[in-house]
Amino acid sequence: MQNEGWLLDVSIDGGDMVLWLKTVAGEVVEIRERYRPRFHVAPKRGVNIEELTARLEEHPSVYAVEATRRFASLRRRRLIDVVRVTVESVEDLPKVESFVRGLKEAGSLYDVDLRPVQWYLFRRGVAPSDRVLWTGVNGRLEEIRAVDDGLALEPPPFKPLIFSVDQGDRITVYDGEFKTSCVLEGGEATALSRFEEIVEERDPDLLVAESVSGTVRGLLDRAKALGFDLCLGRGGGGAPSGRVLLELKTFREVGLAGLVEKARFTLAPLGMCADWPAGKTIDSRQCYEAWRLGVLIPESRGGYGYVSTAWDLARRDRGGLILSPRVGLHENVGCLDFESMFPNIIVRRNVSYETVGPEGVDQSRPGFLGGFTRRFLERRLYFKHLRSRFPVGSREWVWCEQRQLALKLVLVCIYGYSGCFANRFGNVRVFQEINRVARRVLVQAMNIALERGFEVIYGNSDSLFVKKLGAARWDYEELAGEIATATGLPIRLDRHFRFLVLLSKASDPRTQAANHYYGKLMDGSLFCRGMELRRHDTPPFIKRLQMRGMKVLFDAESAEEVMDRQLPKVQKLVEKACGEIIRGEVEAEELVISKMLRRRPSEYASKQPHVVAAELGAEDNVIKYLFTDAGRVNPYMRVMPVSLLNGCHHGYDRKKYAELVRRAAENLLRPIL
Repeated sequence: MQNEGWLLDVSIDGGDMVLWLKTVAGEVVEIRERYRPRFHVAPKRGVNIEELTARLEEHPSVYAVEATRRFASLRRRRLIDVVRVTVESVEDLPKVESFVRGLKEAGSLYDVDLRPVQWYLFRRGVAPSDRVLWTGVNGRLEEIRAVDDGLALEPPPFKPLIFSVDQGDRITVYDGEFKTSCVLEGGEATALSRFEEIVEERDPDLLVAESVSGTVRGLLDRAKALGFDLCLGRGGGGAPSGRVLLELKTFREVGLAGLVEKARFTLAPLGMCADWPAGKTIDSRQCYEAWRLGVLIPESRGGYGYVSTAWDLARRDRGGLILSPRVGLHENVGCLDFESMFPNIIVRRNVSYETVGPEGVDQSRPGFLGGFTRRFLERRLYFKHLRSRFPVGSREWVWCEQRQLALKLVLVCIYGYSGCFANRFGNVRVFQEINRVARRVLVQAMNIALERGFEVIYGNSDSLFVKKLGAARWDYEELAGEIATATGLPIRLDRHFRFLVLLSKASDPRTQAANHYYGKLMDGSLFCRGMELRRHDTPPFIKRLQMRGMKVLFDAESAEEVMDRQLPKVQKLVEKACGEIIRGEVEAEELVISKMLRRRPSEYASKQPHVVAAELGAEDNVIKYLFTDAGRVNPYMRVMPVSLLNGCHHGYDRKKYAELVRRAAENLLRPIL
C-alpha cells in the first residue's frame, strides 16, 4: 500500500536507517531500511584494478567490491578506474577505511568524509521535510520518492514543543508565539513527570530549547537519578527518537519554513543542518550535485589552484566596489538594487569552478555552479516577490520571509565559499571573477545614471543610490530598466526615499561610513542601516529615542524644514532624555544591555562587561546586564546581571547612560549639524 506524507527525520540504528514519516492524516510512523555504506578507492600508480580488488575482498567487513569508472573532476573529461567498496554496516566503516589506507596497493579514497545519513539521502534522492510517497512491508521500506510540491508556501505540518528548564525543578512550556503556556514546578520529580505527560499529550515533532541536546540529556539524567525512566521519544525508551531537536535561537530566527529550505538544500536532517556553518551547508549540496554527475568526491580540501603574480592578484583580487557616500541630508533619493547580483553573475555569466581559468571563462559548456544555483535563485525570487501580496506580519508573509531569507543566505554563501581554502572544489579565480564582473557592472550602472542626469550619492557592491531634482518613481524605475538591459542583470527600485541621511564614521567624523544611513520613505515609513536601534546590544530606551528622533526630524515637507524647524526639536528631545537619565526617572529595565556570550567566560582575555555579568550569575548565552558604576577600577563593581535586578532597583550609572544617549544622538545628527 502506498502512503503519502512528509519525511520528518532520518537516523542510524545498527545496520538500519530509521525513517520517521508523518502521514497526511497526521500519524507519525517509523520504517526501516538495511543500509550498507560505500566509498571508492583508486589504485596506486602501477597497480592494476584486479590486484586492488583482490586485496579489498580480504577484509571480513567488506560486503562487496566492484570495479567501476567515474569522473575524476568537475570538468568530466576523463573517467578513471576505481573500486566501489560496500561495507557491511556503518559501525564497520571506520575500521574498513583504516584497513584500506594501510594497503600499499590503494591510492586516493573518495566519497568518505560526509556522514552516512547524507549518503543515504543522496542515494535515495529525498530530503527531510520533502513531501514523499512510500511503500513498505512489515516496517521495512520498499520504495520512497519525493513528490514535487512545486512552490508550496505552507511548511510541512510539523508540531513544535518549545520549552526551557530552570535548574531542573521548573520547566516552562511556551506556545507558538513564544509566550508562556504553562509552568511545571512543585519539585523536580513532579516537573519531570508532568513534562513527560505534556510530551505524550501534544506528541510534538520538534523539541525546541536553548542548548537543546544538553538540556534533553540533563532531563534524562535527572530522571534517572530520581529513579524513574523519562520517556521523550516515540520509539520507547528515554531518547527522543522520532522527534527533531532544534535550537531555540535558530528556530526563532529562521522559522520552520526557513529550516525546510535549508534541509532541502543540504539533503540533511533538520536537526543536523539547522546550525551548520556556511561552508558545510554549501559543501553538502555541491557533493550531492557532483555525485549525481558521476564525479568522485575528493577527500582533500582545495580544488583548482593557479600560480598568481603580485600584479595578477592586484588586478584580479579587488573585492566589491564601494562608491563613497556623500555624507549629509538628501531629498528624493532612489535606491536601485541588483537582485541577487552575485548568484545572477554565476548563472548568467557561466562562472564555475571548472569554467574559470587564467584565460577567462569557458562558455562552451554549462557550468557546475550555475546548474544548481539557478534553481534556488529562482525559488528565492519567487518567495521574495510573493511576499508583497500578503499583509506584513501575516502568516503567509512570515512564511515567504522565512523562505526567502534562508535562501538568500545560502545564495550569498555560494559566492563567498567559491574561493575558500576549505572548499574541496574551490577555485579562487571564481570568487575573483564574480567580484570583477560586479565592479564593472556597478561602474556601468553609475555611468548610465550620470548620462541620464542623475546624481550618484552612494554605491555599495550591488546597489546604487541616485537622486534627481523633480524625479518621480517612474523615472527611477525607467532608469533601472535601462541599466538591466545594458548589464544583463536584473535591477529594480528597491526603496524610494523622501529624505535620506548618509552617515560618517562615529570614530572619525571626517570619514564616510559604508552602509550606515537612515531615512523616510515615500510611504511615510522609516528605514535605517548601521545604527544603534538595529543593534541587539542597544538598551530599549536608546532605541526608542533614536526612532522618535527620526520621526520628529522628518516631520517636514522639505530639506530646509528638516534643518531649520525639526532639527532643534530633536536636540531638545535628546536634552530631555539625558535629564531623565540624570534624575534617575528611567526604569532600570529600560537600560538593560543584551550581548551574546560566544565562549566560556574563562576563555576571554579581558573582563568585558558582558563577560563579568556572566561570571556574576547571568543565566543565559544572551547576557543581559546593567551598568552600575562604569568607572570603578574593579570590573566586578561596574555591572549587574539582570537576574539580580528587582522592581525597585534604580542604581544604574547615570553618567554612563547619559553618555550613551548623547553618543546615539550624535550618530543620528552628526552629518547635518
